[in-house]
Amino acid sequence: FIEFYAVNPALSPKECVLGFKNRFNKSTEDFQYVLAGSETAKNFTSQTYVAPSFFMIKAGVLSLSTSQMNSYFPSEILSAKKSEYIISAKQEELPACILAHDYTSGAIKVTEEDLRAHPEYMGSSGTMSWNLKFSRSISFSSDYRTKDINWSVLGGKTDFSGTIIFNNEEYNVNPRNSFGYYDKNWGRDFSSPYFHLSSSNFTSEISGRLLDASVFAVQGEYKNKVSVLVSIEGKNIEFHANKLKKNQISYDCQEMNGTEDEGLKLHWSVSVHDRRYVIDIDIFCNTKEMSLRDFESPAGGRKVMRILASGSGTGKFKLYKKMKKNLELLEQADISKCICEYGNLETAEK
Repeated sequence: FIEFYAVNPALSPKECVLGFKNRFNKSTEDFQYVLAGSETAKNFTSQTYVAPSFFMIKAGVLSLSTSQMNSYFPSEILSAKKSEYIISAKQEELPACILAHDYTSGAIKVTEEDLRAHPEYMGSSGTMSWNLKFSRSISFSSDYRTKDINWSVLGGKTDFSGTIIFNNEEYNVNPRNSFGYYDKNWGRDFSSPYFHLSSSNFTSEISGRLLDASVFAVQGEYKNKVSVLVSIEGKNIEFHANKLKKNQISYDCQEMNGTEDEGLKLHWSVSVHDRRYVIDIDIFCNTKEMSLRDFESPAGGRKVMRILASGSGTGKFKLYKKMKKNLELLEQADISKCICEYGNLETAEK
């Protein structure tokens, strides 16, 4: 994964300002704190509160290894040329990190010395470089927008091609099996609790074929609701949180026991309906395959968004059409390589 993250760039354009230090040791208790939205934040120490201001590129792997590098830049070095690229930032002695309309490239490096000197960087050491072209084959035009939180799915199905070099090991990215995803979030803070599911890897249980033109994306919580955006073989079905009534949507993320080999699992469930359609989504992921990512809140106050995340979720997707008092099953599909995330904002004690 590759994420571009800008926080209050106008506050401190010449120097990165991070508002807290993180000392994370992944354990069962940490998973419980994230799921419960605990306010105790036991891993933090008291510090003077400051307003954060920085640009960060977070890149790595959503897996058990929790390999993620956080590279920070002062905002004054950022450049944007709409005709050529969306944003560009450069570390010393490394190629510029660029996000354009149809490609992204760059390199970041975080050393053990960097982390010892700056424990607030909240990541792991390592290197990653990438050179990727992409095309967004399925997107959704309607966004979720409020004055505080905004979300736009620019590429629910995005086909990537190129190369990634992660810790000196090269990977070729094939557009046919990249199952990429590209979205944008902006606003004053994160939604909390944070609930996200997305996948474009559908195999129909009805026809047995891979549904190349299908995708779903679910995100919230937005005032106790989530948005559910679906495209099935060219047909878009969209349920927007700001238009749904509470009795039209139900969703949950619960911990459950798997087999002895699997251990603990998380189960995401979503059910939404309107006058014409019913959609049910169930996704499962082993907690031992998940990583815990930390993002400093743009609202300051040493708040941190802690997100359990994986790209290996599996489950079921069902689409029904309402026929008077009956339901007609239009599609039932196996889902794999699902991005599944759940998180909460944690606040450090004064």
